[in-house]
Amino acid sequence: MSREDQILSAATRLFSGRSFDGVGVDAIAAAAGITGSAVYRHFSSKDEVLAALFDRLLDALLIRIGEPIDSPEEELERLIAAHVEFSIGNPELTTIWNREQATLSQVYRANIMRRQKMYTDRWIRALDANFPGHAREELAAAVRAVHGLISSDTSRREGAKRPSDIAGMLHHMARASLTALAGDRAVDAVKGA
Repeated sequence: MSREDQILSAATRLFSGRSFDGVGVDAIAAAAGITGSAVYRHFSSKDEVLAALFDRLLDALLIRIGEPIDSPEEELERLIAAHVEFSIGNPELTTIWNREQATLSQVYRANIMRRQKMYTDRWIRALDANFPGHAREELAAAVRAVHGLISSDTSRREGAKRPSDIAGMLHHMARASLTALAGDRAVDAVKGA
């Protein structure tokens, strides 16, 4: 593991367990087994460490979803699966993303928000193709809601048991929640079931 990876791994554990504001550079250095000055050889500030974590998260999500698929249904399934897989596989990083976005300094915010918009826009296009007729704001709200649902399992208590097929359960719940965009058709389908 590179020194940069050691620092980011330590920061992930600490930011997730405490908070960005509750952790100093010296604590990150100690958890990484290095000196505080060694952190500054790789990152100019604690803010840059947080931005690097967000970059890694977005890199992983954008790689997981790959290029768009022509089939709207398959595209949505891929997006859900990628988000579920990432959230379950990276609960600490997901917790940091959900809790610390507002903490990110303005120096790094524009780049991170631009990259987040790329990811969110992909979801919005998939939702629009599957559930046409909604305003962009409605689709964006649906994206935030489904992401919150998927990442909700990352905030469970330390040591709490996880259902054996949590990925499948979250995937089905995400898909089911999005049927609300179908409006009356979804209600009729549920009544008829």
